Amino acid sequence: MSEELQNTENQNNQKEQDNKNPIKFRYKKRVLDTRGLEIDYRKPEVLQRFISKTGKILPRRMTGATAKVQRKIAKEIKRARMANLLPFTKR
Repeated sequence: MSEELQNTENQNNQKEQDNKNPIKFRYKKRVLDTRGLEIDYRKPEVLQRFISKTGKILPRRMTGATAKVQRKIAKEIKRARMANLLPFTKR
């Protein structure tokens, strides 16, 4: 009988510990505000904001852009590179 009580107490303690853990979420940084920006390959000064010091395209978690906007940014940066308006790499 006492073993059954201990088992139920252990189960109750585990449930309480599970409930104590708060839900963790990642804080979404808004480093670069993409609203109001016209993203076009002919405007390299705007596109430079989305390129790192080494010439890589910054990821979404750094730019704070939506997936759709981030794809457009990447496409326009690649177009600007082909038109020789942006460098492929920086040293």
